[in-house]
Amino acid sequence: MKIKRVRIENFCCIRSLDVSFDSITSLIGPTGVGKSTVLRALDWFFNGEKGGILSEEDVHSAAETKRIRVEVEFDGLTPSDRSALGHYAPDGRETLSIWRTWENGEDRITGKALAYPPFERIREGVGSREKTAAYKTLRDQDPALGLPAVRGWDAAEAEMRSWEARNRDRLTEAEVEGAHFFGFAGQGLLGKLIDFVFISADLRAYEETDDNKASVVGRILEHAVDRSEAEAQFTAIDEDAQAAREKVHKEIYEPVLARLSGALSAEVRRFTTGRDVVVTPTAQVPKRAKTAFAVTIRDGAALTPVRRQGHGFQRALIIAALRYLSECRRAEGGTRSLCLAIEEPELFQHPAQTRVFAHVLRSLVSSAEDQTQVMYATHSPVFIDPSDYQQVRRLYRVSGGEHPEVRLRALTETELRQSLDGHVPEMSIARRGATRYIKELAEALFADVAVLVEGATDESILLAFAERQGISLGAEGICVVNAEGKGNMILCHAILTGFGVRCHLVFDADTGPRRVADADTEKKVDSIRASVTRNTRIFGYLGITAEATPASVSESTHTVFEDDLDTYLKVDWPAWDARRQELITADGYVDGKHGPTYAEAARTAGGEPKLLHALLENVRALAGQQTPRS
Repeated sequence: MKIKRVRIENFCCIRSLDVSFDSITSLIGPTGVGKSTVLRALDWFFNGEKGGILSEEDVHSAAETKRIRVEVEFDGLTPSDRSALGHYAPDGRETLSIWRTWENGEDRITGKALAYPPFERIREGVGSREKTAAYKTLRDQDPALGLPAVRGWDAAEAEMRSWEARNRDRLTEAEVEGAHFFGFAGQGLLGKLIDFVFISADLRAYEETDDNKASVVGRILEHAVDRSEAEAQFTAIDEDAQAAREKVHKEIYEPVLARLSGALSAEVRRFTTGRDVVVTPTAQVPKRAKTAFAVTIRDGAALTPVRRQGHGFQRALIIAALRYLSECRRAEGGTRSLCLAIEEPELFQHPAQTRVFAHVLRSLVSSAEDQTQVMYATHSPVFIDPSDYQQVRRLYRVSGGEHPEVRLRALTETELRQSLDGHVPEMSIARRGATRYIKELAEALFADVAVLVEGATDESILLAFAERQGISLGAEGICVVNAEGKGNMILCHAILTGFGVRCHLVFDADTGPRRVADADTEKKVDSIRASVTRNTRIFGYLGITAEATPASVSESTHTVFEDDLDTYLKVDWPAWDARRQELITADGYVDGKHGPTYAEAARTAGGEPKLLHALLENVRALAGQQTPRS
């Protein structure tokens, strides 16, 4: 059983939000948008007041009523799940919905189940006597139901459940109170089917190394350590100790107490007859404490507590413990699922360790036979796999006066296919070949505007030219992305815009006068024809009517160079080429198409390349900085 979807109402900064989940789900978006709130809502749903009791301060400011509601829909129900859940998950139903509601201090658990309506009206009664009386009334009024006589409410409930199991065709969907779904220390019904672990950004590892059922280490010990043999031996020791105590009592206390009993009985007979006083020892059985386990760190010759370790090590310990928990846990009946919700897994880690964490979290899912689910709120592109864009949920806020609304964007393969219909071959979309190798696409998902360029030198020139103008593109939410070829641009554009990232394409037409004049072989002529086709495809995708051999221009959606960027720089910005030659001769920079050489020339050359200025202005306009210019 796994989480399919969560619907959150009036929880902290979220007024209403519907989030779907995959085996791995990446929640991204600006700081403070509500990513962590989604995970905390799930933590409250599963773990209740572990993180603190809710109050009116947790209710969204625009809520009409003081009510918080978190509904979770589950899928992947196994036969064992159905057996445990009973009428909540009968055969033929693919999903299970349960919601937790807090209203005016009252906390309720409710689920959707198939039930017989008259029985549900009985179950809505106030007390056991009232409900038992209602059962007897229904039994008398409708003998055809065949309900037997009962003595109390528990028996009546059992008979109604048995009747519903035999008469599925007469049941309808109903909302059923289900407080037994959750219990202390995860012992409730739902806790036996799915284990939800939330690792917050402010969680310290030493808090998770205590041996209790709520901690990560406690859960590891529960699954990895079999205490039964030790408990059996401890029980035998206790029984032997009790026998030894009784022997001491018999040998030492019994003679003394026999004389005391006789003396007291003789005194009592002075006032009454027929009664004796008997004084005997009572063997007090000490309560045996459960064996606890402690976690310490050996650092060279020193053995130190976890709390004395640095933040980075503590975070690494938590991730390591989660991985081991996923691998060693002993599922009850082989079906218990594990859901890991992690806030900022990149926290306190250097880049190489962050990549290791990302790999570890993904490997948990791939190696768990569909029994582990991972979700995290992150600011790091390392945790985003562009080839699996369907796992990303991008949160954003919509200005709503005094009460901003949190919204979400996701992208399915069906939606991507629709946006690319007639522009990109089906096979390319299915293989996702273009995105699999474009690492910068992950970073662009965090930006407001993405500038898609064909190659690394184009990227270097634009970044350096912006720096020359005193413009910080990153500070304005603008990211320059190397699409690694013009053929990948449309697919990258469609994925980014699907997540609400505004895009500007920068590409070479490769059909200008210099390219045509140089077409002295059939191979070069074929190359121009292919370029015409690619240009037509890009303009068609953008919804622009343009010539297949366009002139150099910068518009709000794109910038095109009639030949290529190199030719434009050498012809329209001669100071750039002169500076490039100077760098090669005087400072030992590399000749040819070399990113650092191109960038330094763009950063330090004089002159005013008008098309590059127009490009920056149009891109910044997309980010809301300036008015577009063509």
